[in-house]
Amino acid sequence: MIGGILVSLLIVGPLRRLAALLGFATVAGIATALIMQTWFGFLEGSFWLNALALGASMLATASFIVGCASLIGRAGIAAGPVVTMLFANPISAAAVPWQFLPQPWGQIGQWFVPGASNWLIRSVSFFPDADPSKQWWVLGGWIALGVVLTLVGHFRSREEMRIPAGTLEAPEPEPEPALA
Repeated sequence: MIGGILVSLLIVGPLRRLAALLGFATVAGIATALIMQTWFGFLEGSFWLNALALGASMLATASFIVGCASLIGRAGIAAGPVVTMLFANPISAAAVPWQFLPQPWGQIGQWFVPGASNWLIRSVSFFPDADPSKQWWVLGGWIALGVVLTLVGHFRSREEMRIPAGTLEAPEPEPEPALA
């Protein structure tokens, strides 16, 4: 979330924001995998696959925040974390299997970034024979949503996308002819 908030506040222009997001996710994914796998020993399996999964998870959250900020302004900086942390995180099943959550919330939580991220990182690190394609697609969808919101928000504020002033106002009524 911090990467998305910082990019929203410090970077101007949609392409620069998207490039900053990609750079942030790459560095953060590698650094987090380096700390979690080699230093703490929390992750197993392929280092680069873990780094890719962590980077995609961070990119999905950050791009959604930047997209919300681009579309609705500074309020989007709050809207992205509210959706991610206050709504999606409790139903993500990070601490327990999603089947342990009340139905249908456990299943719904897997369609948000925290749920897909947790499941993906568990799959690639500890269960290499499991099929993580659903989680990759979910994270890819959130990344694509963030990119689309960023571009739509940029082009929405352009002058040629606005309705010219006065075109939506009611026309002036014509004066009635005076009776002589």
